[in-house]
Amino acid sequence: MGVRVPAAPAAALARARLAAAAAVLVAAVLLRLYDIPPFPTWFYVVAWYPTLVILDQTVVLLGGESLLARPGALTAMLWWSAMIWFLFEAINFRLEDWYYVFLPANRLARWVGITVSLATVVPAVLLPERLLERLGVWRELRGRPVPLRPEHLRIALWVGGATLALVLALPRYLYPLTWGAVWLIAEPLLYARDPGRSLFADIARGAWGRVARLMAAGLFAGALWESFNGLARGRWIYTVPFLEHWKVFEMPLVGFLGFPFFALEVWSLYHLLATRTTPRTVAASALVALLVLAGMDAWTVSSTMPRLAQLPGVTNGVIYRLRDAGWTDVFRVARASVAELAYSANVSPHDARAAHEAARLATHEGIGTAHAAVLIGGGIGTVEALARTDPDSVGRIVHHSARPTRAEVRVWVRAAQAAIGSPTPLHSSTSSSTVRN
Repeated sequence: MGVRVPAAPAAALARARLAAAAAVLVAAVLLRLYDIPPFPTWFYVVAWYPTLVILDQTVVLLGGESLLARPGALTAMLWWSAMIWFLFEAINFRLEDWYYVFLPANRLARWVGITVSLATVVPAVLLPERLLERLGVWRELRGRPVPLRPEHLRIALWVGGATLALVLALPRYLYPLTWGAVWLIAEPLLYARDPGRSLFADIARGAWGRVARLMAAGLFAGALWESFNGLARGRWIYTVPFLEHWKVFEMPLVGFLGFPFFALEVWSLYHLLATRTTPRTVAASALVALLVLAGMDAWTVSSTMPRLAQLPGVTNGVIYRLRDAGWTDVFRVARASVAELAYSANVSPHDARAAHEAARLATHEGIGTAHAAVLIGGGIGTVEALARTDPDSVGRIVHHSARPTRAEVRVWVRAAQAAIGSPTPLHSSTSSSTVRN
């Protein structure tokens, strides 16, 4: 089947939408690079939505249907997308494989921002798959049919449940199995409910095209997830056991292999949930989302955007002078020279240096002002001092609650050493083989 050409008015509208989305994406990148608030904090959201429109309208130009053509279905997709990722956020309470830094300080803004960000997950996977399908990629990819009997579905369900239980019991060693265990739970249920959308049904027929396209779409989406996250100030940081080195953006290189399998989970979970969109299920899932968001605040969000008034070790008088001189952005204070701060804010070099070093520490690798205050109180007042300290010693100073974990402290110290070009190695007792808290 060839590519169907859309009618002229539909094609013109699609091109206009595509051009507008591309302009928004370029503007978002430029505003982020120039540190124009609030784009550094919200860059991930502002970049993803025009990207989705670009993908969607490209599908339209290839003769497919736009997600925008069915607002109700699109709203349900965005909702269940967020709910699906909240499931993995809940699992991460046990895994501790990633955490968030420099999110909005206001709780409502933070929770809305997290939810809106997570709403992009399902369309980020489904739209590239639709695009590949419209292009005819792997449309006729076939293999030998695999007999599928009811007992096989029960076995898959039990294997998935048992695997997930083992992951939660031994997260340090089995965490990669998360990106398969959930699929083995969801897919048998989808097969029983909607065989036409089931990937198991595709495999049973020997039709591997959709599976292959989804896995490719997952890798594509994963590359964009990590790219946009790497540019954002409000972002996640991985502390995956044994893989804390050799990262591309924030993701360990081998971690990209998980995205294709995650795409299969996204497909099965979404199509399993989408048909259950009722006021009762939406209300129940909203309650679950609120509980997970509260859990993220307690266990996963490490820092919020640093504010000038919260800079530790800086007197109120100096804060007022800096603010009056226009130094309201802590990141600008961190980048400025001591002489420039002293001159423009009319403060002593000593006070300017205190503000500068506190800002550098607070903005370093997501530390934030709260953790920076504890570090300064413990005698670690600069990034250079942090680089010269071993993670175990830092951990004893700052680890009084869920955050920071020892793995997070290792991220701080390693980044500090890289920032100053220090050759100081991490002590063997604090390497990535250290037992995580």
